[in-house]
Amino acid sequence: MKHLFISRIIGVLLALGVTAAGASPDVESGEYLNQPYLAGIKVVPAWNAGLLGAGVVVADLDSGIRSTHIDLVGKIVPGGYDFVNDDNDPFDDEASTTQGHGTASAGIIVGNWNGVGVGGIAPSARVLPVKITDDKNETTGTLISQGVDHAAANPSVRIILLETVGTSTSTEEFDSFQSAVAKGKLVIAPAGNRGEASPFSPASSFDALGGAGLIVGSHDGAGNRSFFSNGAQGHETNFITAPGENILAAGNLSDDAYFRVTGTSMAAPQVAAAAALIWSHSPGLTATQVAQILKTTATDIGPAGIDSQTGVGALNIEAALAPIGIITAPVEEEESDDSDASTEDGDESTSDDGESSGDSTDTDSSGSGSGGSGGGAGVALAALVVGGVGYALIGNSSDLDETLVLDEFGRTYELDLETRVSVRNPGPSAKSVVQELDTEEVGETLIERSDFRVSTVYWADRPQALSSFDDPLTDEQSRPVRMRIQTTHESNLYTAFGLNQSLALFDHGLSAQSTAGQLVGGFRSDAFSNPFFGFTAEGYHGAIAYAPKRGLQSGVSFASVDDGNRYGLQSDTSSVHLGLAGKAFGVGATLGLMEEEGNLLGGASGGALSASHAQTFFTVLRGHLDFAKHWSLIGKYTHGLTFADDYEKSLLSNFSQIESNSWGMGLTGRHVFSRGDQLGFGVSQPLRTIDGDVEVSTPYWDPTRAKIGFNSTRTSLVPNGLETSLELFYRKPLGKRAQFITYMVLREEPLHRKESGPQASVIGVMRWRFGSR
Repeated sequence: MKHLFISRIIGVLLALGVTAAGASPDVESGEYLNQPYLAGIKVVPAWNAGLLGAGVVVADLDSGIRSTHIDLVGKIVPGGYDFVNDDNDPFDDEASTTQGHGTASAGIIVGNWNGVGVGGIAPSARVLPVKITDDKNETTGTLISQGVDHAAANPSVRIILLETVGTSTSTEEFDSFQSAVAKGKLVIAPAGNRGEASPFSPASSFDALGGAGLIVGSHDGAGNRSFFSNGAQGHETNFITAPGENILAAGNLSDDAYFRVTGTSMAAPQVAAAAALIWSHSPGLTATQVAQILKTTATDIGPAGIDSQTGVGALNIEAALAPIGIITAPVEEEESDDSDASTEDGDESTSDDGESSGDSTDTDSSGSGSGGSGGGAGVALAALVVGGVGYALIGNSSDLDETLVLDEFGRTYELDLETRVSVRNPGPSAKSVVQELDTEEVGETLIERSDFRVSTVYWADRPQALSSFDDPLTDEQSRPVRMRIQTTHESNLYTAFGLNQSLALFDHGLSAQSTAGQLVGGFRSDAFSNPFFGFTAEGYHGAIAYAPKRGLQSGVSFASVDDGNRYGLQSDTSSVHLGLAGKAFGVGATLGLMEEEGNLLGGASGGALSASHAQTFFTVLRGHLDFAKHWSLIGKYTHGLTFADDYEKSLLSNFSQIESNSWGMGLTGRHVFSRGDQLGFGVSQPLRTIDGDVEVSTPYWDPTRAKIGFNSTRTSLVPNGLETSLELFYRKPLGKRAQFITYMVLREEPLHRKESGPQASVIGVMRWRFGSR
């Protein structure tokens, strides 16, 4: 390559104990220490994962290769050609000004880890040598075109590394690159070593290759473009950098020669080797996708963002091999009726009804090899918000610990789904008290007559600048404005409407007039509210009730919730309430139906653990007993029966009926220690599945069949533990504007996980209201 910076030649004598060729990279070896740029491009995680470039061939269009070099023995595939001398021996001339430019670039890519010299980035890949430069490192457009055509004609070649710059190609000669890209090849070339603003030809024309051409510059390892490297001006989105300074490389003067060399042509082989690692993991990717992955995951250096100095940034192999974008789980597609009659040539016809526990089935969701750019259906894992049912399933299914998932390029990875899960209602905690403190409540009477009253209450999050209790435990968006309008008639008829706010009339299943009904809201467990009333307050709520202080009570209520901010929670609930109130007691029952669209008992819609539709029939039994003037004993039991329909893009199918329950008992008092204070002690079991199971189809990669398979197992939805929550709250007014609030909860086996240790949460705060209200 012209203007190559060679600092010196290093003669290296072979050590007596040379490691066998083909050994794995060793970060403790002298070879690794001889190549500090390997740490800079972050290749070690790929090696640790067993990715060494197997199955990928790189065509090296350069000065030829000394195939007998100790670092290249066994790394060269047949079929190379010398277009300079027009023969089939692409040997790297010993009498050259480059000291072995082609040998050097090949060693960077595939060099043996043998205990001496250097080792390659992708040592299990192979190189096809194509000689297009002479002993002065000069070439012509015709030689370049011939070399590209030769490499493109080889079906085993996936990457064409053009290691020459500064030679122009005619339109007809550049057609060779277009033809190579059309055959699925990725073309890579260095930018040049004159320190100019833009790359040299032919790399400067790579923007015409539709994203399948990469231009490589050099950086100094400190975040700057190397002083000699041409820049990215005019080609920023197809320009990437790698370390190109003072690189120890294999030479051509002997089978054990090494030298140090500087130039963008030492950076370009690193990018080619990185592409080989990506393709060895995901052979189904296209050349454009591989290039896009390398560009998307490059580390930003130089000026912020994509810039004219370093383009997209610096090569980062660790990031390039990590999942990118939205993570999805492949799902098993239904087979057509004649699926058994159509098989691939050479494959035996098989059938699998997939019904018995432990069955394994296969799909062509990704027929391109492990980590291929898998087609087929997939479901986003960003939506792994689950209710109690889903969380129990995660704990009961060991297969979900190693679920095959796909990134946005269709590359396969194994993932423990529990690491992606968040629980819709994680249970009672002091966190909810903090959220209450950051809410401003304003109440007004709109109409006041002797026989009729209309009042309204609305809540809003306090401005962040005024909040002393910003919740560090959540990054959710601020809740919308909430309001409630209630009418009271002298005939004991109540109506209420709520916007993003559940209603007090029957939310706690007690008469709004009772002392117990006013105090039960101090408990945070869903067992004291109605866990089947939508799993969120966002939406519309309505109720009408006939509720005299004594005698029969009745009413109806509804809720239509749609919480799009948290993965599409949508449901409609309607219920009928009956009760009997005495002077010091009250009992009642509620019958209701909750219909969820895409959700399953509070889980997210459109997720890997979702249902398409679920119906829950539920009943609530409640009661309270007032005694000793200021004390109330309250109790509540909720029982639900759920029927779920399959969601075609879910890992779950064939739901049984799901039975669940919750219960709570509490003691509340008012004016206990001083006038106006409130005290409550409660014990409860939050909502828990007590019966039900489902078929779980967990995707995995089947290397023998080179496709995605599914393990189907019948899995219980009943958790292995039983949570019991103990709650204590105390609230005391301190004048008209201040209030002391304390809350404590102790949870045994939280979220009904037997292996979960006890959790305690406690908070004590002073609340002060400012302003004129």
